[in-house]
Amino acid sequence: MTPLRLDAGDPRPLYVQLADRLVESIESGERKPGDRLPAIRALARALDCARVTVTQAYDLLGARGRAIARPGKGTYVASPPIRGEPFARRWEPDVARFARGARLEGVIERLTRATEPGAISLASGHPAPETFPLHDFARAFHRTLLDDSPDLMQYRSSTGDRDLCGKLASLLRGRGCHADASDVIVCSGAQQAADIVATVLLDARSVVASESPTYWGSLGVFDARGVTYVEVRGDEDGVRSDDVERVFSEYRPRLFYISPIAQNPTGAVLPARRAKQIVALARRYDVVVLEDQTGWQLTYDARPPPPLAAYDSDGRVIVMESLSKSIFPALRIGYLYAKGGINAALEAAKMRADVFTSTLTQRALWRFMESPACARHFRTARALYRKRRDAFVESIAEIIPRIEFRSPSAGVNVWLSLPPRISTQAAFDACAREGVLVMPAEPFYPTRSGPPALRLSFGHLSREEAREGVARLGRALERF
Repeated sequence: MTPLRLDAGDPRPLYVQLADRLVESIESGERKPGDRLPAIRALARALDCARVTVTQAYDLLGARGRAIARPGKGTYVASPPIRGEPFARRWEPDVARFARGARLEGVIERLTRATEPGAISLASGHPAPETFPLHDFARAFHRTLLDDSPDLMQYRSSTGDRDLCGKLASLLRGRGCHADASDVIVCSGAQQAADIVATVLLDARSVVASESPTYWGSLGVFDARGVTYVEVRGDEDGVRSDDVERVFSEYRPRLFYISPIAQNPTGAVLPARRAKQIVALARRYDVVVLEDQTGWQLTYDARPPPPLAAYDSDGRVIVMESLSKSIFPALRIGYLYAKGGINAALEAAKMRADVFTSTLTQRALWRFMESPACARHFRTARALYRKRRDAFVESIAEIIPRIEFRSPSAGVNVWLSLPPRISTQAAFDACAREGVLVMPAEPFYPTRSGPPALRLSFGHLSREEAREGVARLGRALERF
């Protein structure tokens, strides 16, 4: 049998090379259906590569239908597909590929079953309704209907309202970016923004590097493309630039996803010096960066640092932000900021998705953001969330003194690391029995596995509700 080899000069990622060589050996007849593929540890040793490289190669073979994993036994060459009749008598859609995005599979059901009268939710991540600037926004909406020409309510540019794009570009310039209105694409929330980026950049052979843990919603978008993840290690200040270099140099990912401010779920804020290093590494290893700036206004202990895009000189950093959480969720407005050729490709993908985002909402949002009410709203919201953060952190430290956690520098979440003896599932079940709902860690890990932890959200709770929720959490963890 022809020995397997990896070529450091091959531009393909190592795991893709290995998967392709195994496919060649299958198609040539060297490996036949039912043959057991080499054990992961042994093959990694023989090829002098990381075990994760072999694991990802086998996962890719499974996705291509070339191999099948048998738990406890190994990975085997799959049987060739059965060729049926030219016209099948019965047809059913192949929905397996659409199930890739089910990152919250089982979690929503467990949260729903655990909900009972009197339950306190630390799981939602919702903003505080009392911060929603509804009266001020209503005035902006009213002025839009009265003052704007009917022509502005016609079918409009797919990239967004000109005035709103100009306002968003101005805010980016104020944070150090060389932004122009033409660089901004308005989207229906950050979820659509992430999907547009995935449409342009990713396919089933793509490698995505990601901080871990990170926001599950964006990971779900990438899951649907069948990507392979490489996790980047971090600390209390976000991802470590030395580990970014390790991942970029070894795996050459297509995309690096990062939330440098108000990181969801940890609340970390990436220092500016690391941001500069990451952009330089992306340039060196030819990686596109998608930075999620959602929630940057909610920083508590210092001014928010500039976006990574402020250090970008060749158009490889894309900024994504949702305004739904920072203003109010029903707004459903987000945007992408990108320059050069990537911007043109993103604009074309946006047009294919929905032609344009609601012009009426965009015009009202522009008026609101131009008014003094907008700055007042962010000041008020930031002050409220800071008080709630301080009270929440104080309650955890007092009621559960032995638990490991760090006060978030931004955002409305606390990441609670559990002792190794407590599984996330066991903690979730115990909390539900005590009448407090928590968000389990697994959806936040790109590979869906990692140390046991819980995400606790405090933004929507009063001081009294949050303290009672922590008390119930403490009673639940006392059982272990």
